[in-house]
Amino acid sequence: MPEPFLSSIVALRAAAEPTRLRLLALLAHGELTVGEICEIVDQSQPRISRHLKVLTDAQLLDRFREHNWVYYRTPTTGPARDTVRQILALVHEDDEVLQRDERRLRGVVAERGRQAATEVAAPMTLPAEVDRVLVAELAREPVGALLDVGTGSGHVLGLLAAKATRAVGIDISSDALRLARANVHNAGLSHCELQRGDMYDLPFSAPLFDTAIADRVLAGADRPVAALSEIARTLKINARLIVVESFDALAEHSARNPIATLRAWFAEARLECDRIHPVDTEHGLLVVAVARRLSKVTAAA
Repeated sequence: MPEPFLSSIVALRAAAEPTRLRLLALLAHGELTVGEICEIVDQSQPRISRHLKVLTDAQLLDRFREHNWVYYRTPTTGPARDTVRQILALVHEDDEVLQRDERRLRGVVAERGRQAATEVAAPMTLPAEVDRVLVAELAREPVGALLDVGTGSGHVLGLLAAKATRAVGIDISSDALRLARANVHNAGLSHCELQRGDMYDLPFSAPLFDTAIADRVLAGADRPVAALSEIARTLKINARLIVVESFDALAEHSARNPIATLRAWFAEARLECDRIHPVDTEHGLLVVAVARRLSKVTAAA
């Protein structure tokens, strides 16, 4: 038999069990730990772990580790995503068990957000003036697959991810990611992925993204050009990178004009600067810069 046909049989067999179908419906809402899943479905961890393994082996779930936590979610790309959607389309949304799971999910996510908020420093939300510039920039062309580097509380994902075909937020802080997960859950952005990662070594082996956002991560970096080069490596040809930075923070890097500093960084990272918007806010002058990847980029040392 053809491989796709056999894969479909394996997937359907894996989903054809009440608890596993509940898990698929639950994890289509976003990323959850094993402990959170057990709390929601009210079953023991060994039993849930066995069900998760069956679904993961059938490629109906993605699994990844973040420090001491293991997260599961339904796939956000490829044939596996389509298979899960087709399976869940057969399930009645008004099913009493699934509705109870969703209510418990909201409670678990709310508690996650409360805990994370106490452990994370006050997040840097963007002023409304910058939000408007970002929304206007993104409206110029399709967002496509979106990468948010230094996602923090997930503010940019909440603002822009609904327009993206795929949205991934990266942060070095697991506590920040827990808060971001709560926020994207509450916003109903089930297609968002949150991953722990270093902007100098992003967890992608190929150029996957059409749009990337770097919100106030470069001016405080030890190697801003290396970070830009690494972000550029994950972009498709002609894809956009939008950088938000503080004018004063850029000024601390060099005696020259901060805008010239940013343009020089783009050039060293082999990115072409399209335009720069100075945005005056009550918190000071911010800069929104748009650059493009026009050729093959390798990460800087």
